[in-house]
Amino acid sequence: MPLNPIDIRHQEFTTVISGYKKKEVKAFLEEIAREVEELNKLQEREIRRQMQMQQEVKQEAVHASQAVEDLKRREELISRTLVFAEKTKADIIANARKEGENIIQEAEIKAKRAIQEAKQYLSVLEHQYLHLKEQKRQFLIQFRVELQTFMDRIGKDPLLTRESENLLDKEFNQIKEEIVPKVENQADNGAVN
Repeated sequence: MPLNPIDIRHQEFTTVISGYKKKEVKAFLEEIAREVEELNKLQEREIRRQMQMQQEVKQEAVHASQAVEDLKRREELISRTLVFAEKTKADIIANARKEGENIIQEAEIKAKRAIQEAKQYLSVLEHQYLHLKEQKRQFLIQFRVELQTFMDRIGKDPLLTRESENLLDKEFNQIKEEIVPKVENQADNGAVN
């Protein structure tokens, strides 16, 4: 089935998760459609030209037998031109297909590379996450031990119980009662001297 520009422009492809960029595919299809349109126009012009030339040749054939030989040569040239135009059209379409396949292969390679890079990056992030998680665990364990040590020290502090506080207050008052008279004595003795 020959390709025509309308079919090329409206060609749809199924999409997959790692598919191609639709804009790039549409742009490429539009370029192929333009090429086919141009080839069709060239072929139509060539056909019209050939038809015109054939009419001219036929008119000349009526006028002279020598012109008949000339017409045969022209027809042969026209046939070769048509064959050449068909071959050129086929070559252009084949080249466009090859280029399209190359673009698709290149896009697949790039997609695979991007997926691989994303997997590697994810692996690095996972390693960093596990490392940070372990560091946090170690910090919390160490902090809990130190906090427990502080809590134990605070719990043993004599000021936390009324009995211990009263006992300390009594001891301080005894020391104060013993020291104050001595200090006053020394101050009086120093003032006398």
